[in-house]
Amino acid sequence: MSRRRVALAGLMVAAVLTGGCAAVEPTRPSAQPPPTPMIVAVSSDGVVVADPGSGSYRGYSSRGEPRWTDREAYRQGAEVVCAARCPDAVLSAPAGDVPTWRRPMGHAALGGAEGKRVLSVRGPSDAVLAEGGWLTLLREGVKRTRIPIPGAAGLLWVEDPARSAALIAYDDPDVAGADIRWFRRDRHGWRPTGRTVPAAGVWGACLADGGDLTVLTGPGARMLVNGRTVPLRTDLKVAAECAAGRDGAVVLDRWVDERGVRHTAVRGVGVDGRQTWARELATEVTVAAEPDGRRFVLVHDGTAEIVDARGRTTSRFGGVVAAAFARKGELITLDAGARPGRLELG
Repeated sequence: MSRRRVALAGLMVAAVLTGGCAAVEPTRPSAQPPPTPMIVAVSSDGVVVADPGSGSYRGYSSRGEPRWTDREAYRQGAEVVCAARCPDAVLSAPAGDVPTWRRPMGHAALGGAEGKRVLSVRGPSDAVLAEGGWLTLLREGVKRTRIPIPGAAGLLWVEDPARSAALIAYDDPDVAGADIRWFRRDRHGWRPTGRTVPAAGVWGACLADGGDLTVLTGPGARMLVNGRTVPLRTDLKVAAECAAGRDGAVVLDRWVDERGVRHTAVRGVGVDGRQTWARELATEVTVAAEPDGRRFVLVHDGTAEIVDARGRTTSRFGGVVAAAFARKGELITLDAGARPGRLELG
């Protein structure tokens, strides 16, 4: 399962990609396209979507059955984190309201989370919280771990599809004194691995299944494979966004031309960091990676286009405005009405 931070303007960061641009000095375009339905979080058991049409977050079962709706959390720009499985979730608002559990059977309160960002959660004593200058790891049956951070605002928590590995990064490439840190799960919860790299020049990241491959995006974009730095060798001015699997990744860049037309440059890369394929599309594109990294989905113009590791189109599905892969390789889609579907690609 992957969790994504969502703003009312309709931005996402992780496996499903938006934002970024190419310029002499890398920046993000200020103008945004009209908001469309988005997949906020997904697992093999269900999905949470953001629907700007109804102004709500909605949770659905794996069979597409509605489980809950929350308009107030959407209005507040709350962050949504699935618990052990979607659509069971915690919604925490940046205004500091008490986190709200959204589960079919209910759940005990997440103690000590008032006024904090909930970044990850499995239960009341197994969670990751951020507030001010501290990242707090709640661990089942053992003392909590506290890690100093420059600040909770702009902090990114990125998990791999198996939810066994994670990292923290920052959306500001100029943040002072910050490190990217990696984490692993044990029987008590999340723990730091001790591995860090400076966060300077990085504004995003993605983590492949199992956590052995990391792609860092921004002016200082690069890959890390089994802890070893691998330069990205593409023809992009800047790798602004990414989607990663075990055997490969996609990086992309965006820009708006003088006529206001949006462009997306998509590049496939191998585990050696070398470019393997390229696409140029005169439209807004979002990309997601299958956990093994052998297939990717490119969503644009109401179509989900499946491409292989060499960038060859293997299938297309119409009526799709958003898509993401679940842990077992299922492709979860949304139509223009924010209704989820499920495709078995074989």
